[in-house]
Amino acid sequence: MRLYFVFLRFAFHLFYNPFAFTYDFVSALVSRGHWRAWTRAAIPFIVGKRVLELPCGTGNLLLDLRAAGYAAIGVDLSAAMLDITRAKFRRAVRSSTLLRGAQHVAQDAPILRARVQQLPFPNRAFDAITMTFPPGFARDPRAFAELRRVLADDGRLIWVDAARLLPRDGISRALNAALDAVDGSSAPFEEFARALLAGAGFESKIEHVQDDASVVTVVIATKEQAG
Repeated sequence: MRLYFVFLRFAFHLFYNPFAFTYDFVSALVSRGHWRAWTRAAIPFIVGKRVLELPCGTGNLLLDLRAAGYAAIGVDLSAAMLDITRAKFRRAVRSSTLLRGAQHVAQDAPILRARVQQLPFPNRAFDAITMTFPPGFARDPRAFAELRRVLADDGRLIWVDAARLLPRDGISRALNAALDAVDGSSAPFEEFARALLAGAGFESKIEHVQDDASVVTVVIATKEQAG
């Protein structure tokens, strides 16, 4: 069983890098078609207009944010993912699926390749930061220190994770086990997230967004205020 989990984590690493072109298909497959809805669960909790999305992956949520009028910027370390995102923005502009100003959006290339631990932004640059199913950096306190630095004092860090298919059948139970393996945390997600965020100077609350076949956890974190 342990080897199975190691294999799954390695497979998802490949999907995020040399096999990034398969990412949208695989994420839809393992979520039974819920992946886009899970990532969009972050949107209702956003405050302000200046939004940082990381990792932006293949750009789906970033496109949703820009189309909704947010001044959103995406960051990812995977060059393959960013290439896919650029291509999606070009197609969106050609098909006029973004709001007015789409050409300007595309020319501005609202994506950057960077490590979360070293973001190329000034202090308090963003009103909101969205993280949907972040990879390994979510276990690095240095990453959260950097996120705190670039977040406005009254801003929100919105972390979407720990999705579950409601176990109606054996397939959903097997896919939930795969999602557990990729998550890789030995502690329950909510306990783990609260502790990590508290250590980085955040207060947090938990919401659950559910439909008829799945549920996803949304952590809304704000900076602890001195005094």
